Amino acid sequence: MVTIPLTVLAIGIGGAGSWAVHRAFRRGAPGDDVIRHGLNWLGAAAGVGLAPVLLAAAIGPVRMFGVMHYAYLVGTVSLPMLGVAVAVANLRRHRASPVGASPRLVPWLAALVLVLPAPVGFYATHIEPNWLRVDHLDVVLAGDRRGDDPVSVGVLADLQTNDVGAHEHEAVDRLLAAEPDVILIPGDLFHGDDDEYERELEAMQDLLGRLSAPHGVYMVQGDAETPGWWHRLLEGTEVVVLYDEVVDLEIGDRTVRIGGHALDHDSQAAGAVRADLLATPDPGAITLLMAHRPDTVLHLPEDSRVDLTVAGHTHGGQIVLPGFGPLVTLSDVPRDVARGGLNSVSGNRIYVSPGVGIERGDAPQVRLFNRPAVAILTLR
Repeated sequence: MVTIPLTVLAIGIGGAGSWAVHRAFRRGAPGDDVIRHGLNWLGAAAGVGLAPVLLAAAIGPVRMFGVMHYAYLVGTVSLPMLGVAVAVANLRRHRASPVGASPRLVPWLAALVLVLPAPVGFYATHIEPNWLRVDHLDVVLAGDRRGDDPVSVGVLADLQTNDVGAHEHEAVDRLLAAEPDVILIPGDLFHGDDDEYERELEAMQDLLGRLSAPHGVYMVQGDAETPGWWHRLLEGTEVVVLYDEVVDLEIGDRTVRIGGHALDHDSQAAGAVRADLLATPDPGAITLLMAHRPDTVLHLPEDSRVDLTVAGHTHGGQIVLPGFGPLVTLSDVPRDVARGGLNSVSGNRIYVSPGVGIERGDAPQVRLFNRPAVAILTLR
């Protein structure tokens, strides 16, 4: 509902800049002035267009993600349109120049820079969100953990789909192909409206019904788990919801305790789950903490008894800038931790999944330098 009107608006903004370029060219303005006029008109049109988007965000029809979506489309649609207009003006001017006159380099470079976001946007929108990878990572256990058998943990986070298709089935296929001992799902299965939910309910049940592991499939609540929705998604599946509780498993010659809490990591119940794991009387047991938001690790004492925290939520930022990291994490953990992968916070190891899906609703549905992933974590 948001993408189409915002795209039309971005095309209109690009058209304003392109018209200014054409007008300046017809007046015989120098190449630099042609570019400047186009940018001025595009900037003015973008400012005018931003006003209704901000108003819609303020009164509720869209969230602030919609403002980000608008900015993304201005960058990947409006600016490239201006770049094409500049290139056409440069070409026409060059053809009208005396024979043997050398082309000016700066206008052509400007046109190239303005057009470049278009292929980047196409890649980020249509290619990378579906370019799934499998993270295989080793987690070295403390020396007093009893047993010799490795424990394989599959992680499937943030499916966050509103249309079950090949991408979601590939994620399940590749996870099951690794034959993990146990599967953890740190929340956010479905993200859509009521009509999409009813349409996709059976497909989601079929997808989740494929999940199976010798020692169980466990899930915690995520932001997208709307009351009354998510439990229906799990009907007929092997998925067990850990709602502020701890389960004890025997995997090979290992004892594994998995604690999972509901969405609010600040709650008393979440604190009780962490306290239960920290107070594990058996020094040989492996302890795992699962939550949707990685912020739960911030509540653990330094170098705590918990062997590994598993979380999702951040999607790795979805858009990652080289040298800076994720633009948005919606988490208080350090940026490099929210980026995803296996890290440490105050001596506590944490795996944050970049997720399988993307933020939907009003958000720009993109990934850049941040491929979706499932994970196989081997505890040794």
